[in-house]
Amino acid sequence: MINKKISLLVSVILLLMSSCQKWLKITPTDQFSASELFTNKDGYLKALNGIYVDMTASRSYGQTLSVGAIDALAHYYHINSSTHNYYEVASHIYTDSTSIRIFDGIWSSSYKMIADANVLLEKTPNSPGGILPQPYYSIVKGEALALRAFLHFDLLRLFGPVWTADKINVPTLPYALHSGTDLHPLLSPKEYLDQVIKDLEEAARLLADDPIRSSGVRHEENPTGDNSLYFRQYRLNYYAVQALLCRAYQWKQDREKTYSLAKDLLSEINPGPNSKFPFVSNANATHNTLKDRLFSTEVIFSLYTNNRNNLFNSTFSSILPKVQKLTFNLDNSDYSRVRELYDDENDYREDIWQLRTDNSITSLTCTKFEAIANAPGQYMMPLIRLSEIILMLAESSPLQAEGVEYLNTVRRSRNAVNLNPTDRNALLQFISKEFRKEMIGEGQQFYYYKRTQQANLPRIDRLTGTATMFLQNYVIPVPDSEIAVRSN
Repeated sequence: MINKKISLLVSVILLLMSSCQKWLKITPTDQFSASELFTNKDGYLKALNGIYVDMTASRSYGQTLSVGAIDALAHYYHINSSTHNYYEVASHIYTDSTSIRIFDGIWSSSYKMIADANVLLEKTPNSPGGILPQPYYSIVKGEALALRAFLHFDLLRLFGPVWTADKINVPTLPYALHSGTDLHPLLSPKEYLDQVIKDLEEAARLLADDPIRSSGVRHEENPTGDNSLYFRQYRLNYYAVQALLCRAYQWKQDREKTYSLAKDLLSEINPGPNSKFPFVSNANATHNTLKDRLFSTEVIFSLYTNNRNNLFNSTFSSILPKVQKLTFNLDNSDYSRVRELYDDENDYREDIWQLRTDNSITSLTCTKFEAIANAPGQYMMPLIRLSEIILMLAESSPLQAEGVEYLNTVRRSRNAVNLNPTDRNALLQFISKEFRKEMIGEGQQFYYYKRTQQANLPRIDRLTGTATMFLQNYVIPVPDSEIAVRSN
């Protein structure tokens, strides 16, 4: 329950770089009082880091909100047995105990991290100086606001209603603006999203001088020893905040504002060889041993995790039992689902699907998150990427020809041939398919389907074909514990 008295639990994170590939060294979790923690900039940075680390937990973005339940909701995987770990979730049986446990975990962990962000904001001085000078003041406050908005927004996208005129003004979810014990009032989706946007706009203002704008992502060790302003892909940096604003306005169905913001963002990022987020190179996408399957240079915001091998081994590995494995076809080499999704055999993205043989069983395995030592992006859990912004522009452009060109910009970056949809409906169908190829394991596809109110999704029980998706199945029930506390 989000009105419980919150004590700030933070993980002590040492910003210690031992190489370009190793960023965070985590010491055991400790509990600190505010008087111990918020005494200097290092304490503030530790508190901020603690929220990012909490986001990597398996019940949050470390699995459930990335490769796990959220992608099962999007019908990515072939789940044809009632004994599969995600059968109830993928079948939209939200009253089952398994589904309740998963979604209650998302709710409680997200609001706990929001409470931590609020404590950090409340302990941040009103102006820079003293214990928190610039540039750290703006970084800490800006990122804390961005985290609060990011976490709230995903709660809206998951537990909130489909965005329709009869729903957007009905009180639905609480937006936690403080860490106290008072019950946070329920806001309508419109009020709630306006608060998300308000937090993001203030975060963008504070992060206006983010070093990522002048120096790029800084994937190198600072020779002076202070790395707190480096490795900006692993933080809610200025560009990530702008991308979140694009997401928010797109969810609000404000096509014109989405287009304007995304256009400005893409213009500053400057796609091309000198971009801050360049498209994956052919050499890295096709490397024999160190393949960049995440297209890591394009990731605008990612969590840092050194548990990628554990994630792969517990979700995708070919040796897993059928009830646990996430794949397109379980224990066989049938490529039907792959062929249905990828229309060009030269597409870099298709290469994540590999035949693996273990214990005499050959099965199609998703290798996107398999950790490869020294490969690009080996510690990444991507949450925002460049292609999403370009596909936003393809969808929101007022001009058909421009929309098609944005669509083909993404396809060319993936070594796929151009397409030529002749009307808007055809363009939207192609955008939907490209988005599905891009976002496997990144937790965005279900939200895309919900926003666009898709009535038919790929079947989970067969390798081809579609099944009816009812609009009510896009809305996850608010936990009973939250309902109970509001009825007392």
